Amino acid sequence: MTALFFFPGLLLGAWHFGSLHWLTERLARSGQTPWGGMLALQLLRFALLAGACYGASRAGALALIALGLGVLAARPLVLHFTNRRRPPLP
Repeated sequence: MTALFFFPGLLLGAWHFGSLHWLTERLARSGQTPWGGMLALQLLRFALLAGACYGASRAGALALIALGLGVLAARPLVLHFTNRRRPPLP
């Protein structure tokens, strides 16, 4: 049963790191940034990750480890796909 936490961790990690990429690109490329929306997205990212970790910890230590491994496994995948489509900087 604890192995089932790996796949939600993979999806959560893909969203977490994908939204981080989107957030940093938006901050780097725009002149006027809506700081309220950016802060809300950052807080949402952390709240979802913390909530998922709390839920997995209630299921046991192995479930929390499986969730964490899923999140960590998503990072290189997101980096691979975001680096491929990034336009060159001027």
